Amino acid sequence: MDTTSANFLYPRTMLRRLETDMGLYPVVVVMGARQVGKSTLCLELAAKHGLARRTLDDRDVRAQALADPEGFLDDLGENGAFIDEVQRAPDLLLAIKAVVDRDPRKGQYLLSGSSQPRVSKAVSDSLLGRATYRTLRPLTLSELRFDEEHPGWSFLFDTDEQILLRELEKRAESSGRLDWREVVQTGGFPRAVAAPPNQRLRILDDYVEIFSRRDVREIVSVESTSRLEAFVRLAAMRTGRELNISGMSSDLGVPVSTIRRWLDALQRSYLIELVPPYFRNASQRVIKSPKLYSVDAALSLAASRDTTATGFHLETLIAGDLFVWKDGDPTRDLYHWRLSSGQEVDFILEERGQLLPVEIKASNNVGAGDARHLATFRERHANTPRGVLVSCDPTIRVLKPGLVACPWWAII
Repeated sequence: MDTTSANFLYPRTMLRRLETDMGLYPVVVVMGARQVGKSTLCLELAAKHGLARRTLDDRDVRAQALADPEGFLDDLGENGAFIDEVQRAPDLLLAIKAVVDRDPRKGQYLLSGSSQPRVSKAVSDSLLGRATYRTLRPLTLSELRFDEEHPGWSFLFDTDEQILLRELEKRAESSGRLDWREVVQTGGFPRAVAAPPNQRLRILDDYVEIFSRRDVREIVSVESTSRLEAFVRLAAMRTGRELNISGMSSDLGVPVSTIRRWLDALQRSYLIELVPPYFRNASQRVIKSPKLYSVDAALSLAASRDTTATGFHLETLIAGDLFVWKDGDPTRDLYHWRLSSGQEVDFILEERGQLLPVEIKASNNVGAGDARHLATFRERHANTPRGVLVSCDPTIRVLKPGLVACPWWAII
């Protein structure tokens, strides 16, 4: 996958959803980690809708928005505006509320930001019913291939096994066999993707350092930025594993309460996701710790300062695609499952009341034995049409009734 000459814009599958949102709400809010492409996407949308454009990263612009938010909006004109990094002037949202209360036209304001609590709470308090809220994540593999729509995971729920197998074959042929280590090292942060391959991890390593020493101060009070940076890197090393707050506290020599605050800060900054356990069956002895995932596999590799990708990074790559799928419909959710007796499944997908267990293996050769925990989950949950074993084995096949094996590139 050659992206060294990336002087172009990748299609963002969220664009169509934002276009729809602009016709339904006076205010549309796009959130996400820094440098995932929010500004580029919103500038494209703003140009199409004739919106004025301002960024609160500009000191003079920010000063005006802080000192006189009403006057700031008046100066933007009547057509509305795209305002970037809106969390830097929280009172601006009250002024926007006043404008849309007087004139409830749809698509007046497009806002973006990278600090979830400041914006989401303000949107909830000030713009309830007037705004919708979307999360932009790093580029997916389908976007890197210039697909205009996210292929998604919902087809795996199809009750007709032959239709499912044909779709997997079609996707695998279209994609071609891929090296997951190469994809992991590319990642989905546009600036890193556009860089020469030998510079990508360095760029992402700098990203972690800048976040830890500067950006995080907008979210949480930090006495020692060096310790926080060590925490960010430790969290990156533990991507794909169950969250162990006590262990992290012991490793870093900081209180558990501090670890919890720092975890919250990483979630607020969209740098990690916690996947909750699935434990609706009270009769099962289920481990109830969430699993921690970096928002981007390459970022987790760079932050840990390790150049050797592992199966946890393949799992993180797939988790990132699953998060995009989950965001696409309110009936979807994502879990992991592990019993105290040791049986575990990496991901449990839920859509419209149906469950789909998915196990990830980095192996090039898998068999029915690798799917035994998928079978256990299906035995214990009736609303599960099948289990799916995703690996680097290129052969698409039915391992046994209700259990399908396929390569990862046939899905994402």
